[in-house]
Amino acid sequence: MSLKTKRLVNHYEERMLEFLQTCIDINYKIHTQVSLSQFCEIDSNLDWEIKKFFYSSNVDALITNYDYKPCLVLEFQSSYHDYPEAKERDTKKATLLSLAGVPLIYSRVKDFGLLHLYSQNEEVVFNLFTGENRENAKNLIRKYCEPSIFANF
Repeated sequence: MSLKTKRLVNHYEERMLEFLQTCIDINYKIHTQVSLSQFCEIDSNLDWEIKKFFYSSNVDALITNYDYKPCLVLEFQSSYHDYPEAKERDTKKATLLSLAGVPLIYSRVKDFGLLHLYSQNEEVVFNLFTGENRENAKNLIRKYCEPSIFANF
């Protein structure tokens, strides 16, 4: 039997993580491939299929504050996420994160070099080549990574 190591993230994820690092200050941390069950607690009232999904699902990137409390989840999307099975998993994950009160933003490169950062309510398009809208993209991430007087952690 043979076993070898492999990269934790692909090149697209690596670029996204580098960008995210420019958006947050030293009081925040970025974690990759984190299981939902590591930062959310499940309610026993959820049905079996959702519970099974909960315990087997990861998020691409989780940003936490200095006390390791979740601030934001980012999911890196590709054309793979256009398939019905992937859309169903994405919907389940979004539902669970919403129930937990953890904001979710998707990222996807579309067309040629346009990074789309979007949630259910907002979208920012950042041109990776010209830098147009870079500050808007950074501000979208930062919005979730600032202390709130309403936080109930």
